[in-house]
Formats: sequence, C-alpha cells, structure tokens
Amino acid sequence: MNGKIFKTLSAMLITATMAATAMVPALADGANYTQVAAQDATFTKYLLVDEGRKAPTLSFTYTVNTSEVEPIVNTDGKINVYRGVGAPTVAPVGFAPTDTKLETTKVSGYDTYQKTITVDFQSTNIMFSEPGVYRYYIIENKPEEYHEGDGGIHYDVATTDVKVSGDCYRTLDVYVEDNTTATSTTKNLVVTGYVLYDGKITAAPADTATAQSTGTAIIDTKAIVAGDKNGAEVTGAEKVAEYYNYYESYSLTFGKEVTGNQGSRDKYFKISVTLNSPSAATYTVDLSRADTAVPSNTATDSTYVGLTNPTTIQVPKTTDTTVVFYLQDGQYITINGLGVGTTYAVTETEEDYTSTAGISADISSLDYDEHEGNDALSANTSGTIAHSNAYTGYTNSKNGIVPTGILISATPIIIVSVVVVAGIAFFAVRSAKRKAEEADAED
Repeated sequence: MNGKIFKTLSAMLITATMAATAMVPALADGANYTQVAAQDATFTKYLLVDEGRKAPTLSFTYTVNTSEVEPIVNTDGKINVYRGVGAPTVAPVGFAPTDTKLETTKVSGYDTYQKTITVDFQSTNIMFSEPGVYRYYIIENKPEEYHEGDGGIHYDVATTDVKVSGDCYRTLDVYVEDNTTATSTTKNLVVTGYVLYDGKITAAPADTATAQSTGTAIIDTKAIVAGDKNGAEVTGAEKVAEYYNYYESYSLTFGKEVTGNQGSRDKYFKISVTLNSPSAATYTVDLSRADTAVPSNTATDSTYVGLTNPTTIQVPKTTDTTVVFYLQDGQYITINGLGVGTTYAVTETEEDYTSTAGISADISSLDYDEHEGNDALSANTSGTIAHSNAYTGYTNSKNGIVPTGILISATPIIIVSVVVVAGIAFFAVRSAKRKAEEADAED
C-alpha cells in the first residue's frame, strides 16, 4: 500500500470515528450515579374498640431500625438488598374521644378509628446511590415489661383475633432502579415503589421477569398499598398496608338508692370515684340516668347546689385521679372506656343515713343484663377492672318511730274526762235537787 492510499484511509477512519463519537453522548469515565431522593411514604393505622365506645386518648410511637437488616448482594436470581440509608422517622399517632369512627367498621363487632402514618424520608434528605432494594424495619413500640392487654391495649393484632398482639414488626422495602437511557449523559436512578411486609423479612425479592424493567418515578408522597407495587417481591411474604390495634375496655357503673320512711328521695348525695390506669386515658361519662347539675332543695347540702357531674375524665398513667359526682335516689352513672388493670374506688360522703355498699335487685332501678328485670349492683365499691363491667353503688336508709293507734292511746284520758264530766253533772244535778227539796220543805 503506497503512502498516498494509507493517508486517505486513515483520514476516512478518523472521520468515521469522530462522527460515531458525535452520535453517542459521552458518559464521564468512572462516573457514579446521580443520587436520587426518597419521597415520604404513608400507611394506615386502625384502632378497634368495642361497639358504642369512643376512641380513648392513646398515642402510639414507632422506631425505624436499620441495624438489624442483613444485606443480601450478588446472589443469583435475587435483587440486591441493602441496609436502609439515612434515618427516616415516624411521628407518633394519637387517638382521642373526639375522633369520628369510620362509617363501615373493619371488623365485625367493633367500631373502627383510622389514622394515617407517615414515614418521613424528606426532612432528613435521604438519598439513594445504587439500584436495589433499601430495607427498613418499622417497629411499633410497646411499654417496657408489657403483658398482654396491659392498659387494655393489644398491639399489632390480626383481624381474626383482636386480643392477641403480634410482633409489631413491619419491613419496608424501597425499590430503586436504574433509569439511564440511551441518550442520557449521566447515570440516573429512580425510586419506583415501596412495599410493606408483615413481620421481619430477611429474604431478598426474586429478580423475575415479572419485575418492572423500567420504573416510573414517585414524585409525591406515596401510599403503601398491599399488592400494587413491584412485581419483584419476597416469595411467601405477606404484604400489608396497615397496623391494627385493639383497645379492650369496660365500664364502671355506680348508683344510689334510698330506703326508709325518713329517707329523702330528692336529696343529692356526694360520691367520689378514684381511678388509676396503667396508661393515660380519657374516659367518657354517661349521665343519661343522672342529672348534669345539682338543683336546689331543702334536703340537699346547700354547698352542692349548682355543681355539675363531669362528662369526661382525664387520667394520667399510674396516677390516682379522683372525681366527684352527685346522685339522687334511683340515679346511676357509667364511666366508659376503662382499660384492663384500671383500679377504682367509689366512696360517699357520710350523711345521717345508714349506708350499705351495694344495691340489691329488689330495690335496683337498673336493668343491665340480658335477663328481664332489674339487676343487683353487687360488685365491691373498690377493685380492679378485669375482663368485665363493674356494677356497684350505695343504699342509704333512714327510718323514724312514728306513733300509731292514736285513738287507742288517748282512751284513758277520754275515760277520765268522761268520768269527771259525769261526776260534775251528777253533783250539779244532786245539788239542784237538794235545793229544790229544801225549798219545798220550807214551804
């Protein structure tokens, strides 16, 4: 090949190479991915309560844990699993008696209250730098030394058995995919989904043909919905989108009955109730069988007049809380929402009555069970709420000895009076007769 032909071919090769280079964007040699930011994610919290009960005042807290996550990388047929980066947070979620229950209950026999829980990635600017799954464990916190049902709370329950707590673990997998296109000048990533599993998952998702090959970026806060995310999931794991908790609560009913011929049926009696709960709570008070305020009458202590019965009771954790009520004969008050383990003591201010704890069925004004007829309130005036409602109260009696048979008792006096009157009349008649005889004799 002569020099002229060689130069011509070299020029053509250089020109072709330059043209090809111009057609393919250059990726920077050794460049890393452009990091992608995580978006916040949300899931749902349900609180189940017994039908007809309001939500208690309760707060639930969560811990996000990554130290327990075991990375799974370079495993054939699996997507790489990395320990979650950064420190996302989950704010506490609270319930209160003012919450509105769902129109449709989630579990038959229980009213349902709902809250949304947010996993906050954005406030700490969490970024992902490689394709794969980033795993976080979300843990619903229980009190230390918790025993099943303490304070009436059952954690992470199944809808098939609301009185048994679960392990309170959820596994949150964040899916990050390569999104570099043929025309990209940078190596790009995209966050394509969140999957929430029940329990503590330790396996990797399968890299199957059903997985998304090109993800769609999540731009706004993304709700975690069971079953709608990546096709690549952990085999056999149960996807969820929520926590269920059950608040097991009972009621304390106390009443007043007055007996005796000197017992005042319109008098108001002062009753104090002391409560101590394993957890902070707000109880609702049913006054449908009692008065909201004390009216004035001659039998009632004047210092009670105008005072009101409370409609709610706020009880701090493990702290004695005493509230005062006023009851008249035949009136009853019910405190709702007492958790298992709550202690109570019902006392009354001493009056000039004979006071007896409890109310017998024959004088009761309350019918609270499934059997026809009024029922006795025979629970102790102090005790602990176990797994049933408590019914108690006081019977106040006052009698006086009232004289009877008044006419019989007055008979001796009447007889004496008659004798005296008869005697006076006898002697008057005799005296008049004697005077008449003496007058006749003189004539």
